[in-house]
Amino acid sequence: MVNRQRLELTERQKKVLQAVEDFIRKHGYAPTIRRLAGILGIQSPSAVFKHISSIEKKGYLRKERGELKLAGASSSEPRVQVPLVGLVPAGDPREVFDSREEAVDVPEWMLGRKKGNVFCVLVEGKSMVDAYIDDGDRVLLERTHTAHSGEMVVAFLDDGSITLKRLKIDNGNIFLVPENPEFKPIQVSELKIIGRVIGVLRKY
Repeated sequence: MVNRQRLELTERQKKVLQAVEDFIRKHGYAPTIRRLAGILGIQSPSAVFKHISSIEKKGYLRKERGELKLAGASSSEPRVQVPLVGLVPAGDPREVFDSREEAVDVPEWMLGRKKGNVFCVLVEGKSMVDAYIDDGDRVLLERTHTAHSGEMVVAFLDDGSITLKRLKIDNGNIFLVPENPEFKPIQVSELKIIGRVIGVLRKY
């Protein structure tokens, strides 16, 4: 009897799978079909979708709660519950968190030594899409009041509002910079960081 769960991949499928694995290891979530097409230099997203479907049928990828996973990443892997504290704008700043009393399950390997000092927020807005953080994504943050220039942070602005942006410090000037050309950087006189981004959870 043929084991349909582990049929051999074609050379093209091997390249697609490797690209998915590399992206997941780097970002903590699977790439979109369009993003994967760009990585592979394939013009047709539908062709990439067919490859993904075939790889999934052969048992090398799977969907778990709507998320694309590597087949080797078992659902029995150690997981940790992280508090989902609220909604954070990645767009126009807003005054406060939207309060929530929820938690999300996160693979333990995503937290490392930061376990117990991590919380999750739900992103609203598209100012960080070029950093692969989109509207509706859940972002993991390490609680901290400091960060290095270039890191993505959730921070209070001078007027008390809150936002998710990339920190840039240039000659003593502090900017919170979007990753979308439709939005403008925000200069602040005093930096008040709530947490820095350590991972992204995405549902498909």
